[in-house]
Amino acid sequence: MKIEFIKRGAETRLILIFAGWSTDARYYSDCVAEGWDTAVVSDYRDLTMPSIPEQYTTVYIFAYSLGVAVASLCDLPAAVRIAICGSPVPVSGQYGIPENVYAGTLDGLDEKSLMKFHLRMAGDKASLESIMPRLPKNPDIELLKEELIAIRNFSIDHAEDAVRHNFDRVYIAEKDRIFSVANLQAYWEKAGSAEVVTLKASHAVDIAAIIKDCLPDTVAIGEGFARAGKSYNNNAVIQKEICKKMCDRLINCISGLKTGNVSLLEIGVGNGLLTEEWRKYVIPEKATYVDLTEMPAFGIAKEERYLNLDAERWFEETDEKFDIILSASTVQWFSNPIRFVSSVRSHLNPGGFAILSTFVKGNLNQLDGLRPCPIIYKSEEDYRNADEMETESWERTLEFDSVREMVMHLRLTGVSPRKVGDRPEGKDGKSPVNHLRLSGLSKALTFRPLILVIRN
Repeated sequence: MKIEFIKRGAETRLILIFAGWSTDARYYSDCVAEGWDTAVVSDYRDLTMPSIPEQYTTVYIFAYSLGVAVASLCDLPAAVRIAICGSPVPVSGQYGIPENVYAGTLDGLDEKSLMKFHLRMAGDKASLESIMPRLPKNPDIELLKEELIAIRNFSIDHAEDAVRHNFDRVYIAEKDRIFSVANLQAYWEKAGSAEVVTLKASHAVDIAAIIKDCLPDTVAIGEGFARAGKSYNNNAVIQKEICKKMCDRLINCISGLKTGNVSLLEIGVGNGLLTEEWRKYVIPEKATYVDLTEMPAFGIAKEERYLNLDAERWFEETDEKFDIILSASTVQWFSNPIRFVSSVRSHLNPGGFAILSTFVKGNLNQLDGLRPCPIIYKSEEDYRNADEMETESWERTLEFDSVREMVMHLRLTGVSPRKVGDRPEGKDGKSPVNHLRLSGLSKALTFRPLILVIRN
């Protein structure tokens, strides 16, 4: 395999695309995002993974078509793995492309048959014309044959244990003429661990729009919570419950903390829902408050610092240590929440502690019909694997009188930074995602909070 960079700078976050067969880096030229570098892996004649520069602390893998099978072998520690129009068992009458169809493509491959393949990939002639400028102009037919052979051999050898690494989200195209929709649905239903999103599209989906869907948008997040600023505290029923449980933990942890010049860091302060709770139990000498949006002045500590910035990036770069680190209902919005949690201990003074809350898989599951949502939730096990810690999890369902009231609750608490049902537009100006109408939604919302306690 080889790796080519579409965008390369000094970023620490990388979009890593495993290309579909017969495409190269040029096909993904629009798959870029501010604050991220982008690289494309291709040439599957040799399935040895090329090295990734050490500068990248957060990697999001997007695997397309036959690239899904290759990415399933990749040992790179990725924060998120997305499968697009493919399965880890690519040559299979049950879960991928039937053996006879795959063999027919391989045996009859020439420039003319490759063009027919691209037509099936695009869905129609007009769509083919739109993707043609991004396809190789002089394709190497022998190289493409060798790739098909290597992938077929891999698929046969690993038919039962192909997936070494689970995927977080899967996109299936309703009009796919390369991979059978029924086969993909069968595979991912069997796998069971990934969120499945159905697209109104052909195999040549708008990958740039999918990437935009999956990357945390700090601007949109900040704007969403800013809009909900005045209404948040009065409507955040679950978040209030979380804050009270966190402070129960805080009381127990404080008893083991040495008195003196206590320093405290709170991440994701907002309007101070948690702040107003913890100030009842501890008065720090120094307090640092971090949030994307402006915060009120609390006047709790003798020395206070207010930082309006991306807390996740700041936390990566600073070497500051604190006696207490607190964060309520914020971590799930980070691009790499597991890495963040694993780094918390290194920012604690001896004897210090952190109390964090987040939400885990299954949170707000009634909105699955409107997915993909702006959060790819991790499991409690994912967090437990990040570091040694104490955890507390529970489930709480809120019932509303109407769907409209449920949607309003989301907006009033900033939970949905996009308007519910909004999706990034595809190249044709239409949303590629097949979501339910609001009238088809439940009037309930199920929350799955998780509290983490990390001691140093």
